[in-house]
Amino acid sequence: MAKAFLVSALRSGEGKTLITLGLLRLFQKKGLRVQPFKIGPDYIDPMWHQVAGGVPSYNLDLFAMGKDRLKRLFYTKSSAKELVIVEGVMGLFDGKYSTYLIAKYLKIPIVLVIDTYGLAESIRPLIRGTVERLKRAELPFAIMLNRISSKRHLLRVEKALRGYPILGYLMRDEKIKIGSRHLGLLLPQDLAETNRIIDYVAEKLEENLNYEQLENLRLKEFEGGTKPRFLPDVPYKSIAIAFDRAFNFYYQHILDEFREKYKLIFFSPLEDEELPQEAEVLYIGGGYPELFGEVLAKNKKMLRAIKNWVESKMPLYAECGGFVYLCDALSWNHQNFKLVGTFPFTVAKGSLNLGYRAVKPATNLPLFECMTTFKGHEFHYTTLVNKDSNVPTCYQVRDLYGRSYREGYLINRALGTYIHLISFDLDEDESRNELSI
Repeated sequence: MAKAFLVSALRSGEGKTLITLGLLRLFQKKGLRVQPFKIGPDYIDPMWHQVAGGVPSYNLDLFAMGKDRLKRLFYTKSSAKELVIVEGVMGLFDGKYSTYLIAKYLKIPIVLVIDTYGLAESIRPLIRGTVERLKRAELPFAIMLNRISSKRHLLRVEKALRGYPILGYLMRDEKIKIGSRHLGLLLPQDLAETNRIIDYVAEKLEENLNYEQLENLRLKEFEGGTKPRFLPDVPYKSIAIAFDRAFNFYYQHILDEFREKYKLIFFSPLEDEELPQEAEVLYIGGGYPELFGEVLAKNKKMLRAIKNWVESKMPLYAECGGFVYLCDALSWNHQNFKLVGTFPFTVAKGSLNLGYRAVKPATNLPLFECMTTFKGHEFHYTTLVNKDSNVPTCYQVRDLYGRSYREGYLINRALGTYIHLISFDLDEDESRNELSI
């Protein structure tokens, strides 16, 4: 049975991602078939996972997928692998759809990452409650110590944790720091030394890993199940997807499902001057268009091609960064960039807007051509500064706090939205969550 464990911590910033990346690279180099996962709605960590492990990483989202489909996705993608590593989100118990709940559903062992900087004997009472809760849930666990200051510090921490399984440790080291921007970690392609950093972490982990404890981190049970579905059938044979440094936020489970049934054609709004001739529908996902505003604005042939597409009433579906691209202008860092101009909005930097969303469409959605409800999330710092109330909306949206609002801007057959789709409600899951419209 495959070794499998979930990397978590008591809070964000403890080093979950660094440990996950190092372990993926370490065992991928040893020739093991690895499979990474990420809990929750996150695009960037899975990109790093793929760089480190050499295979696509999949999101496990309890809110959007439900218990049954989440488990089926996990088991079908893990069945042929030798090592499965799931990276948690936030602190282990944080949130309504927490890492802990998913660990219980999957019956997966937990590696608890502890940032030890400034801690010694206090570490035991700090984690005692967590350890007792894991024992009550019959979840095997081991502790990974991060940012150990010295050998003497290590001895003090190990003594304080006597009786608890310690998987290994990383010394405090400025060489393994990964930068971040407002939405999370930098994209791996942004760092010239990406592979050097991951290799270095893997090397240090190999020196300090307790392989005997690793052998104890195995799934007690491995369930089968059919491959889950997350999308309705799409009435098109070929889908053109914007994919480059500006637009690359796509969930792997969605791309996989598209690829199984339809022809996917990738194009670059940054570099290409025309749309793919075979395209029947356009899908422009999220990303960081604000970082490439000047290049996007200068590619006037592509801007015109997309605007002509919309004016010809061809179907187009755009999320978050893709929606920004379809607006009239982007104001960023004291610069203004003219973009596609389908939606008569100016986009500017605003406050953080994030959270889960349940969506009920009022009309057929471009690309999917259905009115099926779905679950998704928002995560952006941009805002519409001159919202035109005359642009029709087609979404009724509700968040986890019960607030309801209209969204989903529709012009001709082009839809622009800040909401990232995770999964349609297809009645495949036995455990429906309570957030509905």
